[in-house]
Amino acid sequence: MNEQLDRFHISATGLSMNYMPEYLGVELGYFEQLGLKVTSYVPKPWTTVLTDIDTNQAEAVVGGIWCPLIYKRRVKSYYAFAKVTSRCPMSLLSHKPIENFKWSDLEGKKVLTSGGNGASPGLFLAGVAAEGGADVSKIHFVHDFTIAMLMELFRGGFGDVIMMKSDLAAQMEAEGKGYVLTNLTVTGGPVPWSVYYSTPETLKSEKNLCGRFTQGLQMAQTWLREHDGYDCREILARNWPKVELDKAVQIIDEYKKLEVWPETVQIQEHELNRWQSFLVAGNVIDEVIPYDEIVDSRPFNYAAKQLGL
Repeated sequence: MNEQLDRFHISATGLSMNYMPEYLGVELGYFEQLGLKVTSYVPKPWTTVLTDIDTNQAEAVVGGIWCPLIYKRRVKSYYAFAKVTSRCPMSLLSHKPIENFKWSDLEGKKVLTSGGNGASPGLFLAGVAAEGGADVSKIHFVHDFTIAMLMELFRGGFGDVIMMKSDLAAQMEAEGKGYVLTNLTVTGGPVPWSVYYSTPETLKSEKNLCGRFTQGLQMAQTWLREHDGYDCREILARNWPKVELDKAVQIIDEYKKLEVWPETVQIQEHELNRWQSFLVAGNVIDEVIPYDEIVDSRPFNYAAKQLGL
């Protein structure tokens, strides 16, 4: 390791193409240009991410912002400082086709949604369905299983609808194993789906670690918006060797088209409040928490100034 580089280790709740700007920032050398050695890993269990930042084993976590929201005012404060994904990249797959699907069609259905790994798809789906006019109390959610178990059960005939990654749902539909009802990347609307968050101590570091990281992330995100999946193929091959390269390129292009990666990595207040309203409805938090109590704007403001945004 280059001793001139400052460590910026990320504890991730999963390995996902959603985080492509981060991987690009490493591969294209943007973080290194800013004096950072950025590394990441996925701990098992995923909940170790909080221990990692509490004990300085990592400088940041990448995952759902709902985790800092739940801990706020109850246990301790974590602050989000940059957004890497602004859409929920999942779809609903049904055993039977439903023409002209509307959210109320889920009433009376058994809907399978996984939990854990730093995401909260069930709460998000419930919020979106309620926004769309569905009576959520009439939807029978099943979420006390891993996604692997739920998929196996779904293939065995359990449940009516399953929520899963959009690329996998499309693949299963192509194989005749279900019908995609809706792509939540489109119909779910914008939310801060995946963010970077850390402790107050790390965010106040004299080395401005989070500010420099955010600058590199923004540089990579801008690059990604100006290039297509084909330009990412070498990086995709190195990071996802088990995924067919043409398929990986297609996923990147699809995500770009659907605005999974917005123009900036800034966490938007209206998107955060919308997400919080879902958590309030799900009785996970008591009320919408003010933006400044959950988001530290200093890293993005620094990045924006450096990049002339």
